[in-house]
Amino acid sequence: MKTLSKIFLLLVSCLLLLVVFVFFQWSRQTGLNSKYWRSTLFSALKTSTQPTLNIMILGLDKRDDSLEHSSVTDTIILAHADFQKGTIHIFSLPRDLWDYSLNSKINEIYPNSLKLTDKYEQFNYIKNNFSRITGQKIDNVLVLTTDNLKELADLLGGVDLYLENPFIDYKYPNPDYVKNPSPSIPVYKTVEFKTGWNHLDSTNITEFVRSRKSADTAAAGGTDLGRLERQQQLINVLLDALKTDLKPKQLPRLYQFWQSLEHDFYDSEILAYIIKNYKIISSLKIQRHSLSAGENPQNNLFYHPQKFINKQWVFLTKNRDFTDLHQAIKDKIDES
Repeated sequence: MKTLSKIFLLLVSCLLLLVVFVFFQWSRQTGLNSKYWRSTLFSALKTSTQPTLNIMILGLDKRDDSLEHSSVTDTIILAHADFQKGTIHIFSLPRDLWDYSLNSKINEIYPNSLKLTDKYEQFNYIKNNFSRITGQKIDNVLVLTTDNLKELADLLGGVDLYLENPFIDYKYPNPDYVKNPSPSIPVYKTVEFKTGWNHLDSTNITEFVRSRKSADTAAAGGTDLGRLERQQQLINVLLDALKTDLKPKQLPRLYQFWQSLEHDFYDSEILAYIIKNYKIISSLKIQRHSLSAGENPQNNLFYHPQKFINKQWVFLTKNRDFTDLHQAIKDKIDES
């Protein structure tokens, strides 16, 4: 019995030393002391989580160059995570969707939030408006820039994405011209992605998500709607890579990358969801939903009006209060 007790105490001591070592290493690599992580862990263990989580993902392509001056969000995605069903639903909203309440397109919501001085109020402004538009309570906001996408792709060693339809964009803004506007430099460059598997990394991922002039129809990969479809595909591939391909040694760098993003998550909140849902996180299924858009309000959820709104080319829904959009999103979620 004494021998067994000694072996047990030795094993417990080794386990404690391993925990201390892991905390020390993690603290050193993340730049935050072990006291912070201990309190974060204890807080996470006490934090209650919800069975579902709604995250508004905003893709910011901030431009201030010779071709464009803009800080609107080109990508607007609602991600609905259902931890009980093991599903993540992804809905893309057209950036040109008109909001009568704000008298602007919904891609103006983010830049309008920046007019508020307090960060908490900025996030609340975004969440309240998109809750009203989608009919879903928005729990958190995540803002990604094209530079963030490049960094994430490189962190993962690039990602592979299968394209059923190829596309060529002959009018993609030439980065060399953007940096140094000159008559000797072409304003545009040609961007091409072929049918089949395409490897995306920091050298081409920006072109993949930005391009929208490769064709006159979304089915052929052009227009904002074609770009939305590709962006959904990319989100899908990135999430899959984070679930399956991420190595433990990459975690500190991933955390540092996460800290560099604009969001309103707390570390303890994220850790709480990981602890309480760790069994299903790696098997979460991603469902991408296409919300129909076109010219006919009878057949499409989003449609182009015959007349411009405030001299702008926009999308509308049949109901000004977005109740038809609310129902469409709810129906898609309930179907799973």
